[in-house]
Amino acid sequence: MSNQELNPMQQQVVDVLGKPAGWVPLPLTVVTAVRDQLETALAPLAAKLSPDQPLYVSKGSLNTVHGCEAHFMASLDSFEWTISNVRGTVMHKAVELAINWRGHIEPADLVEEALTRLEDEQSRGPSEFIAQLSSGERAQLRSYAVDLYTKFEESFPPLKASWRPVTESSARVELFGGLIFLSTRVDLTLGGPGSKVIIDLKSGRIYSNHREDLRFYALVESLRSGQPPRRLATYSLESARADVEEVSEGVLQSAVRRVIDGANAIYELTRESREPQLNAGAQCRWCPLKNNCETGKQFLERGFEDD
Repeated sequence: MSNQELNPMQQQVVDVLGKPAGWVPLPLTVVTAVRDQLETALAPLAAKLSPDQPLYVSKGSLNTVHGCEAHFMASLDSFEWTISNVRGTVMHKAVELAINWRGHIEPADLVEEALTRLEDEQSRGPSEFIAQLSSGERAQLRSYAVDLYTKFEESFPPLKASWRPVTESSARVELFGGLIFLSTRVDLTLGGPGSKVIIDLKSGRIYSNHREDLRFYALVESLRSGQPPRRLATYSLESARADVEEVSEGVLQSAVRRVIDGANAIYELTRESREPQLNAGAQCRWCPLKNNCETGKQFLERGFEDD
């Protein structure tokens, strides 16, 4: 497909994610400096850990602990699959299949194939949840996922093999010989090491913390490959809008500070039984404590709009 055949949404994606003329990658010394900064700051924490009880830091744990420590503690063992939160997983699987699909793609058929494959992956993910859905619930989930995949297909240009598209890509960095792990699972990446674009797909609106999520992805990619990615983008399928940020040394340093603070907080809360702090915010809407937390209830009753 040529650029003349792209619709306006697809052309916008090409414009905001494409490599500009004269682009110069960050020097590799930036990654060395960032790693040194991270390891120096986390060394006192690593001294408290042992190989049989390492500390795991993920996007989700950072997001939750920085949002509200009480929410973080309440969410440790309370996750449950629902039709609302599994629909994005189904859509991501459909995108993964579409990249390597041969021939014409019908969104409904692709989503059904994605559902079947997720159901068959019995060792992880929402397999059991999908298998136990009633016919009506499965039809509702299929409808949601078809809507999301169709929006993706309408918004993104066909992903060429030369763009090196990868979906649901996992990455992990081991620090201090495996005492601290930083792990990510990225929705979509384009390009190779040194010029990679990292994309987070959202079914709904874009929130302020989404940039922090992507900065963490950029940090892990930089430490894993030794080369910073080029650009970060949160893409809302609902609004067909991308929030884009260039990867700079400042972006990586911001992620380092957030990891340092988050890792220490996670350790103190889970290993030292520190009293968690309450902080009202958007997370109150899905917090397990929302029916009993007065701070959260008052926040939700006020109403809010995230900028």
